[in-house]
Amino acid sequence: MATAVFAFAPLWAQRPDTWGSEKSSESKNESSEQATPAGDLGKPLDEIWRIVFRNSKGEDVVLDCEVARTEKDKERGLMFRKNLAKNRGMIFVYNRPEEMNFWMRNTVLPLSIAYVHEKLFIASIHDMKPLDLDIVSSDIPVLYAIEANQGWFKNNAIHSGNRITIYKKPDDFKIERKNKYRKELKVP
Repeated sequence: MATAVFAFAPLWAQRPDTWGSEKSSESKNESSEQATPAGDLGKPLDEIWRIVFRNSKGEDVVLDCEVARTEKDKERGLMFRKNLAKNRGMIFVYNRPEEMNFWMRNTVLPLSIAYVHEKLFIASIHDMKPLDLDIVSSDIPVLYAIEANQGWFKNNAIHSGNRITIYKKPDDFKIERKNKYRKELKVP
């Protein structure tokens, strides 16, 4: 299971206890009854990985992601978050490749999700609507799911088939910053 967008290993195989108390006639569009965060549910996760995407233009694009590896973190995901910084996201880490299914219960941020194959290429990318209970599935079994602000992948020319590199220590990949006022000196 995973995120504000719960991922279901086999679909409906493990259901959170709160599902049993829901009415079966509940409408998908009823967002007025969405739960409110208790305690620190909207708090960012501590572990950060730097994900470097090689985009369709051959450029490296960096997304710093909170790591959701425990079932509890995967179930919570980006639920109850009011904002997500520009180049930040969340990566959901699984032990083995499987078909993944996410939804947007209790998630008010519009997100895009990239499903990543175990060989570190993007299998598919999907946009997700806030508070939508429709299931968004991976096309094939994948090992990772990466969520970012909606449109982030498109705006950075990242498409299915593009490769990623994962840096578990963000400082292992330094972001190059270009200074337009600095001249390159020729080496004699």
